[in-house]
Amino acid sequence: MLPTKPHIGRPRCDPRRLFNGILYVLTTGCTWHDVAANYGTKSTVHRYHLELCEEGVYQAIFLDLLRSGYEIRKIDLSHCATDNKDIQAKNPHDAWAASIQN
Repeated sequence: MLPTKPHIGRPRCDPRRLFNGILYVLTTGCTWHDVAANYGTKSTVHRYHLELCEEGVYQAIFLDLLRSGYEIRKIDLSHCATDNKDIQAKNPHDAWAASIQN
């Protein structure tokens, strides 16, 4: 009945290409400025990365991989060490200072 609105602006980029661009930056350690053009523009790839962060997509992927690892028994936490801020670490400086005072 009513005419549809014409699409204004550029067409959206392929999310898979953008995600591959994000993986490229995260695995190589390069800057967003150095993203290859075949992944999309640097600003588009970075903006997509920020959107995924805000929406909790990375957290969901991590938890899904962790859950899958438990299910296929590829994760064994019996050999893990934890870092706990409630247990005060020994300060090597204190041992050094005590040795000078003696």
